[in-house]
Amino acid sequence: MNEPELLLIFLAVGFGAGILIGMLGVGGGVIFVPSLYYLLPYFGVSSASVLYFAISISLLSGAIAASFSTTFHLYAKNVDVKKGLLFALGSSLAAFVSVIFVTSVGPEFLKIIFAVILFIVAIYMLLDMQFKSKSGRTRESKLCYLPIIGLSVGVLASFTGLGGGIIFLPVLHYLYLLNTKMAVGTSSFVTALTMISASLSFFVHQENWTDSFNIAHLGIFVALPLGVGAIAGAKFGFNLVKKLKPHSIKKIFAVLLIMVVAKIIFSL
Repeated sequence: MNEPELLLIFLAVGFGAGILIGMLGVGGGVIFVPSLYYLLPYFGVSSASVLYFAISISLLSGAIAASFSTTFHLYAKNVDVKKGLLFALGSSLAAFVSVIFVTSVGPEFLKIIFAVILFIVAIYMLLDMQFKSKSGRTRESKLCYLPIIGLSVGVLASFTGLGGGIIFLPVLHYLYLLNTKMAVGTSSFVTALTMISASLSFFVHQENWTDSFNIAHLGIFVALPLGVGAIAGAKFGFNLVKKLKPHSIKKIFAVLLIMVVAKIIFSL
């Protein structure tokens, strides 16, 4: 494939990821990382570095799209700013610091971490959809736990490139009793802050993982079209949230995770 064809593909991938960002408050990494893992070699990225590039570019593109998605949700008053800031306090700090450790481990280990985390979340969401109505919570967890939970999620965000939305959403919905749309908006807010922090850290520590490849080249021809496509998709996804029932949103979220886990497991 030549570069114009790849640009169109990245725009399309970004648009698809953006729809999920707008609908579900995730960072888009569940689409960005697998796509980048297979497409970046066409840009000359070596196999030894491709996963690091995939994670870092996913975080940057997701940060752009999640930030725009958050503005839509803020305008619609779908964001609990207090809970979001408390959550982001822990997740952003952990995301920035943990990048140092991400760049020091092997790529195969990163793939295993990515697959295991998604598998756990997918199974949890699947079982929860079936049994939640029989064991619903009536009291929300204490706010002081949010930064603590955020610390662990921030680490996962950096190691997987997912941004943390796959965990932010169920935590806000099930532990802090936000309705689905408010949970989506608040998750988008926390995801944006977390991904921005992790992206900055990857830039600061780039000498630990980059080879001789031109990072600016990837920024222009990969991260930018992904981000632009995701911005357009995020607006479309945000509009879908207003039309779909909350149960439909959760079902889409669970099915998405299961599909991604299957793809990664078969590629190991």
